[in-house]
Amino acid sequence: MTLIRIFGSTFCELTGVLMLMPVLTVRLAARGEPSWLIGLFGAALYVAIFAVTPFAARCTRRFGLRRLYVLSGFSPLLGVGVLGLTEHTLAWLLAVTVMGVFGGLRWVTAEAYVAGAASAARRGAVIGAFQTMVGGCFVLGPLLLTVTGTAGVAPLVVAAALLTTGLLCLIGLAELPAPPGDVAAGAFRRLQRERPVLLLAALIGGTLESGPATFLPVEALADGLTGRAAAALVAVLGIGGLVVQFPLGWLADRYPAQRLLRICVWLALSAALLLLFNAQIPVVLWVAAFLWGAAGAGIYTLAMIDVGRAYAGVALVGATAALVFAYAIGAAISPALAGLVMIWWPTTGFAALMSVVALVGLCVIPRTSPAPHSSPPTMPVE
Repeated sequence: MTLIRIFGSTFCELTGVLMLMPVLTVRLAARGEPSWLIGLFGAALYVAIFAVTPFAARCTRRFGLRRLYVLSGFSPLLGVGVLGLTEHTLAWLLAVTVMGVFGGLRWVTAEAYVAGAASAARRGAVIGAFQTMVGGCFVLGPLLLTVTGTAGVAPLVVAAALLTTGLLCLIGLAELPAPPGDVAAGAFRRLQRERPVLLLAALIGGTLESGPATFLPVEALADGLTGRAAAALVAVLGIGGLVVQFPLGWLADRYPAQRLLRICVWLALSAALLLLFNAQIPVVLWVAAFLWGAAGAGIYTLAMIDVGRAYAGVALVGATAALVFAYAIGAAISPALAGLVMIWWPTTGFAALMSVVALVGLCVIPRTSPAPHSSPPTMPVE
């Protein structure tokens, strides 16, 4: 039942959050706010995430994994309230930042719960299934906005209902046992020492996923699409992630992670080149969104599978936090940098930036996997 509760809670809460962010972006664009400000909002969420993740292992040691996971689930309701009660830009930015702080803790604890509760024999498949569900949220959240619209209270009411349901799913959630000698000291830094390539991959994955999620709706509005169509374009990003997650998890139990990571980066480069050289063809925007969704989500999934194999207990929380930290750095840099680049090159700057990021990924991710570490103790599944 532990995995069922985590899957259900994550599905409801993430779907609600992924309704809120496009609503925020589209409302800012509709008000005529500059691209740098929209980029700042996209970056603020992830700046807050990577600011808090270094402390996730210590917080887990102090409060317990279950309590920290449950308490961090309340923050998106703040975002709903602020969006519904005020139009003040600074208040919106503050709400996004608070959501990022507690969202970072929830992200880390959810990933650690899934990796810790899954059996060693099917950890790749379970994590792949979890990320498939996450990809489904990236589809469903923005897709619900095509029904509710992005204006008025309707999207906020639906988001609040989903967030509340996600909290109710956690009633009766059990704590996972910690292995002997489980300590928080150094847990966050172990991944940097032992598997630095995973941190590099997560950083690149965050860059490739956050930038398109922030600026593809802006590109769509500039091309004359409606707010509903722009939200649907974000859903296509989620479809890309939805399609590849479970197959990647299955393949990761059989093939080296680095080989699969490089395939994902090639997909991201293909998307960027398509948009760079064929921006005049409307369908290219949708194809690029699909490929970026598959690549960004796939990179993170493969990195998380390797982390789940190597660590357990607070060490697993620390390693997961380090992975999320690296992902959040990339996700924070991407929209902020893209917003600046598009000031000088409004039509080609975004695609060119994504091309450079993908090329860097191909250079830093090696063709072969490192020697495996010993397997961690397996957490029991309820």
